[in-house]
Amino acid sequence: MRLPAVAAPVLAVVLTLLVSGCDTRESGAAAVVGDRRISVAAVQDAYQDIVPLVGQDQQISQGQILNLLILEPYLTQAAAAEGRGVSAEDARLNMKSAGVSDPSKISNSALEVWRANLANSALQTDRPTAEIQATYQGIGKQLKSVGVHVNPRYGAGLDYTDFSITPEKPNWLAGSSTPAATAPAEQPTPEATPSP
Repeated sequence: MRLPAVAAPVLAVVLTLLVSGCDTRESGAAAVVGDRRISVAAVQDAYQDIVPLVGQDQQISQGQILNLLILEPYLTQAAAAEGRGVSAEDARLNMKSAGVSDPSKISNSALEVWRANLANSALQTDRPTAEIQATYQGIGKQLKSVGVHVNPRYGAGLDYTDFSITPEKPNWLAGSSTPAATAPAEQPTPEATPSP
């Protein structure tokens, strides 16, 4: 059977995606959380908007921004369930008090990061430790059930117990045949991510 001339290139792309294991949802994504796709551009936009607010000395990373974007709907839902909801308007007002002259010019992803951080704080304020732990265990179960796939650029995946993005473990054996050359000089350390 001969394929039409137009079908052959389309088939080649589909086969390439299937063989590479790359799902079109994951293409260009910083992370995929269930059916929700967080783009690399969203992480970068939020990073560019957040860093001037918190200051360079805070050493915020794009991985931390991605972490909060992954957690945002779960944190805001949990805060609302506890009667501590944080609306987008609450986040804008808080950003304004932090020095943003016009919060309407902040990217949606930066607003989500700010909202996640406020919800996280609300969940930890004036509550018994056992309740806080139960809340975060519930969030961990939800995340685990939907699945979180992190782009290797940011890490190997999400730790469902402390919600940190785990570091990518390089394959030290790839490309080298001598044992002396395979050992890393220094073990990579996990980057500090905000823990709820």
